[in-house]
Amino acid sequence: MLKRNDDGEAYRSNDNGEAAAAFYAKRRVWREFICEMDGLSDRAFRVGFWISCKIDAKEYCWHQHSTIGRALGISVDTVARAIRELEDRGVLIVVRQHRRPNEYSLRLPFDFD
Repeated sequence: MLKRNDDGEAYRSNDNGEAAAAFYAKRRVWREFICEMDGLSDRAFRVGFWISCKIDAKEYCWHQHSTIGRALGISVDTVARAIRELEDRGVLIVVRQHRRPNEYSLRLPFDFD
């Protein structure tokens, strides 16, 4: 499998798809966890599920609130509240960046040590 490193250089991966399988398993476990999470709002679930669909092989995504809102048909304020709720509940890691979109990554239930 051909991949690219952080510098954009192509290289061959010899893990026989193990990294991809681990990534998809992590995402599946996270989705199952938030599906059954007590008290999680519908908006937080929808936004979290959408973000989980956009997570890349580096295990984060960086879409703007306006992009998420447009895709889901909700306001930017609703997206912000949903992301804050997911972050407060400990299932989403948000890296805020100045003048750039935030980065989002999933935090698994067993990462709560």
